[in-house]
Amino acid sequence: MNKTTFKTAVILTFAAALTCCTMYQNQNTNSTSRCSETVGLNAAALDTMDYYIEAPDGYLFTSRSHTTLKFKIRNPQPDSTISIVAIRDTSLNKSKRDTALVIRKKFKGSEGRVGLGLLGPGFYQINIGKDKFNIGIRPEEIDSPQDKRPDFEEFWNKTLKELADVPMDARFTPVPEHSDSIRQCFKIEIKSFDGATMGGILTIPVKPGKYPVSLEYMGYGAWPYYRDPSADPDRIDFLVSVRGQGIFRGPDYDGWCYEGMDSPYNYYYRGAFCDVVRAVDFVCSLEKADTSKIFAWGDSQGGAFTWISAALDHRVRAIAPSVPFLGDYPDYAKIVNWPVGVIYWLGGKQGLGKEQLLDVLTYFDIKNFTDKVECPVYMAFGMQDPVCPPHTNFAGYNQCKSEKKYICVPLCQHSMWREPVWQKERREFFEQFI
Repeated sequence: MNKTTFKTAVILTFAAALTCCTMYQNQNTNSTSRCSETVGLNAAALDTMDYYIEAPDGYLFTSRSHTTLKFKIRNPQPDSTISIVAIRDTSLNKSKRDTALVIRKKFKGSEGRVGLGLLGPGFYQINIGKDKFNIGIRPEEIDSPQDKRPDFEEFWNKTLKELADVPMDARFTPVPEHSDSIRQCFKIEIKSFDGATMGGILTIPVKPGKYPVSLEYMGYGAWPYYRDPSADPDRIDFLVSVRGQGIFRGPDYDGWCYEGMDSPYNYYYRGAFCDVVRAVDFVCSLEKADTSKIFAWGDSQGGAFTWISAALDHRVRAIAPSVPFLGDYPDYAKIVNWPVGVIYWLGGKQGLGKEQLLDVLTYFDIKNFTDKVECPVYMAFGMQDPVCPPHTNFAGYNQCKSEKKYICVPLCQHSMWREPVWQKERREFFEQFI
């Protein structure tokens, strides 16, 4: 990575954070985090006291010299004692939690400061009273080593060769109700690995010429949508649906990540990752596509697919993965139960042991691919994300050797796609390469 020309950036946007939903926070009128606990005060006093982080950069500490948790005390009571507990995130789904720091301290006035210098790199759940919120400390120093099996490269080389032998046989179905004189819309069906069908929704300019391509990979079980054909008239948009999902999704089904768990050769994501690459094949086959300007992005599962698009196909010019899924399965299970805990449970019902299941998952762990990415990367994550926890996001990010930066929205959970700040940042990131 060229650190002088493309430095890792941390953008903490409090205005955007105020619009986020937060799992661990009760929002007060200023949309700041609220926590309350005192010792030796009556119930009436408890009801009047709040503790909240005021500064937007108070949730993420990227320097060794600035590790002080600063908070405000609303309606302070005399001689109030506050209990602050920091729990390492990789123990939150374990029977015994790793309590990294416990502080009980009296505070006077309306401000509090607690040193966090004893906490190493990683993410922590901070407990103040009954409420909780997450903070991060030097996330780029998180060490989550790759666990590729010896035949990892051979496995994927063989798989991609088999994909290349499958003709695309692309079929275009016009969607006139979402077309106009500026751009036309088509439902696309394409043959992919093992003869399965994938595709998506293509919106393409009517006017002759060469256009940059935006590949949007969809989240797990997300429903497809149609773009405004009059918007972005000088761009090709392809909303990608991998096998069984998106435009191919049936009602009341979301069990893709449990399919074929007995072997990497049978696992669902072997085909789905091939569909990610086949999407690049498809847009490169379009006469109007400027194949030097293909950009990929997506949220959650789509964020994982975004990483895969650049790792397995270097025709992608730049990527913007958001709250990426499918990363660091061993630690994922230590933080939250889904999906890995459910995979363990369902696998056990099929006679598959934990180690056997983890062995299969290594072939589909994003952190085992990101070292192959060569294009610029801009990743977004939500500090309070309970679905794809920040630790799992950085497991892959830290293995990436290309030019990269990230944005953190401190109060955001998983719904980064709703964040105007990320929409703006992503657009501006891609525009610099057009």
